[in-house]
Amino acid sequence: MLRLIKLFIITTIFTFNYSVAAAVLDYQAAADDINARLDKTVQLYASGDPVQAKNTVQMAYFEVFEGLEGPIRINYSRQYAYQLEAKFGEIRKMISNQAPIGDVQQHVDWLKTQIASVPSILESGTQLIAETADIHQASILPYWREQVLTIERLVNQGLASYRTSAQAETEQAKQQKLEAAVKLIQQAQFNAYKNSDLETAIRLNRSGAKAAQYNDMFKTMIGLANQPYSMQHLVAFGYQVATLTQGLKDDLPGLPATRDDQQPTQDDDESVTQQNWQSVITGIDAAIAQAIDLYQQGQIADAMMAVQDTYFDRFESTGMENAIGARDTALKSELEGYFTRLVSLMKARSGLADIQAQQQALSRALEQGATMLGDNNSQGIWAMFIASLTIILREGLEALLIVAAITAYLVKNEHADKLYIIKNSVVVGVGLSLITAALFQWLFTNAGASREMLEGVTMLIAVVVLFMMSYWLLSKVEATHWKQYLENKLSRSLTAGSIVGLWFASFLAVYREGAETVLFYYALGADGSSDSLIGIFGGLGVGIVILTIIFFLMRYSVVKLPLKPFFIFTGGLMYLMAFVFAGKGVLELIEAKVFNPTLIEAVPQISLLGVYPYVETLIPQVALVAAAILALIVIQRQGKQIA
Repeated sequence: MLRLIKLFIITTIFTFNYSVAAAVLDYQAAADDINARLDKTVQLYASGDPVQAKNTVQMAYFEVFEGLEGPIRINYSRQYAYQLEAKFGEIRKMISNQAPIGDVQQHVDWLKTQIASVPSILESGTQLIAETADIHQASILPYWREQVLTIERLVNQGLASYRTSAQAETEQAKQQKLEAAVKLIQQAQFNAYKNSDLETAIRLNRSGAKAAQYNDMFKTMIGLANQPYSMQHLVAFGYQVATLTQGLKDDLPGLPATRDDQQPTQDDDESVTQQNWQSVITGIDAAIAQAIDLYQQGQIADAMMAVQDTYFDRFESTGMENAIGARDTALKSELEGYFTRLVSLMKARSGLADIQAQQQALSRALEQGATMLGDNNSQGIWAMFIASLTIILREGLEALLIVAAITAYLVKNEHADKLYIIKNSVVVGVGLSLITAALFQWLFTNAGASREMLEGVTMLIAVVVLFMMSYWLLSKVEATHWKQYLENKLSRSLTAGSIVGLWFASFLAVYREGAETVLFYYALGADGSSDSLIGIFGGLGVGIVILTIIFFLMRYSVVKLPLKPFFIFTGGLMYLMAFVFAGKGVLELIEAKVFNPTLIEAVPQISLLGVYPYVETLIPQVALVAAAILALIVIQRQGKQIA
């Protein structure tokens, strides 16, 4: 039955996507739509609404023209495709600079004329062919694939640096952008093309002329990047980037190795179906660059949404987030932080330099993550053992501390007969964690925001429960007549409300950590060999033994504390967990796109305590501190009344 349901969902999505694609590729309808939007652009600008005019021409490009750009480039001319693309940007820039309406109308009329001729150009040839070769096909050596993907990423970054030089506020900043573009192109040429022996392989197995042609393209791009920005230069630069990367990809199938160390290993053969992290990084870099372009054009909300979509659609849904998190949670948190800070900086309308600095830091961290994943894939059983052990200890310790504290409380107050309540909550928490993780993995493409939302809401509910339990425990500290307290029958009986509270606190602690832990292990084992799986299960087993020892040490040591220190310890631990969950819970909601963060530069990030430099995460934590102060005042007054 489940298979039928899943097949129905996949079929529905495929049918919908196919219908949308078919609609986009109706060339005449697309051309008519673009020209109608261009007419509306002129009308809006003439009526004194430049903001909407600029937005209209931008949407004509992003929503419609991008669907035609590929067919134009393939069936007619790449140069022509870039000329049309540049004209959209030129019109937008004229509107931003408040150019005369006559000048704007002149450029719009030229573009409309060109767009009107597009359907006949496209319909006279092939309707649509693959824009690029399948770079992941079996006939392409993984070594060459990595070099070409690296070239593609670097030259596109160089193009982006050249394009953004136009927005630099000072001549020095412009020159730095141009120099950065030159450096990126040189890195692509010398590191990934020449030093990798790709140039030699093409010269020996394709032709010397072709190898020289690629060098000329690099030289042309460097020459363009050394010149001040102009729209004509940008078009030429983009043409060279597209021609170079397309040509290299076309030459890869069947290209033999030039050295033995370039030959695929057994691990490479097993990883044919594995995720290519370099291609994921290339997609993320391109998507973030497009988001920054939107930001520069004044489309703040769209830019923030584009960054968040990149996080879910490219970083999380490809499995890269979980794969990194399974091996290095600090790096995973660092990467998430870059996405969040990009959104917060855009929301604050920060300077372009600050946003681009975050973009570059994100790109470097992604490269670090890809390197780590590649290294771990080759290290085998011991790398997987350490990663597996780290996951279970890291994710299980928080839940264990809360469960152990509640267990110690029941034992200390002679309610050992109620321990089955905690056992039940743990079993239910583990069971629901498995079910939740399975559902998210089953529909993984839609799991991103939903998963972050669930984690965030669960944490915030846990904050309320843990704070109430903390107050309840700490309120016992000021009971001065301990003998009276111990003899009081109410203290030795649990109400229905307190039983539910204890069960719920234990359940939320396990459930919050459980689902994420399962997904981490899935990511860790998804690309593992049989030896790696042995390492994973070995690490898991050892981790469970260690956690069990910690539990019993805490269970039998804490209960020996005198009552006052005992209540201070357990109540303080639960309050600390509530404080941490408050910050992390709101951060999960930010990542789920519930709201956008407001950055506070002066606040440091302390992930261990759940402290993040955002107004939204700090508000509930400040409220918790205020509530704690108020609770302590109330507890002290109650103690004096008892005395």
